[in-house]
Amino acid sequence: MPIFTITYELRGQAKRFDYNAFAQELRKQKCFQIQGTTWLGSFANNATQVHHHFKALLDKSDSLMVAELFQHFCYTGGSTGVTRWLEANKPAPLPGAKPDETLEAGLARAKAQQPIVDAAAAAKPAAKAKAPVKAGAKAAKAAPAKKPAAKKAK
Repeated sequence: MPIFTITYELRGQAKRFDYNAFAQELRKQKCFQIQGTTWLGSFANNATQVHHHFKALLDKSDSLMVAELFQHFCYTGGSTGVTRWLEANKPAPLPGAKPDETLEAGLARAKAQQPIVDAAAAAKPAAKAKAPVKAGAKAAKAAPAKKPAAKKAK
């Protein structure tokens, strides 16, 4: 199952919003708290579904971010409980990642796999879509193009 990082900022505290249901749901779903407002959770859902589930338990002014955690991650300063939890709940491998690839090699490989874009074509503005012409209607003439102003010689 995918692992998700769930992080939030409680902005509704000034209104004395009751966050007990939110905290209980995190525990009920066996999420693991790694920092003050950051948890890890393993769900058979996508990030949007997890986000919507937990957002329903927060005040509308609160912020919530849910991101899928992949195999290649780095974490320092945590308790041994974080390492044990991650070992018991292995994150999914990143699609296309090589097991022992350095960051530089991974970036070079990803850049090489990107489609080549013609710089001149990319600089051209996109063509505007034309409105459909009604049957029997006369086509409107396009406005003449303006000539660039001639530079005066000094």
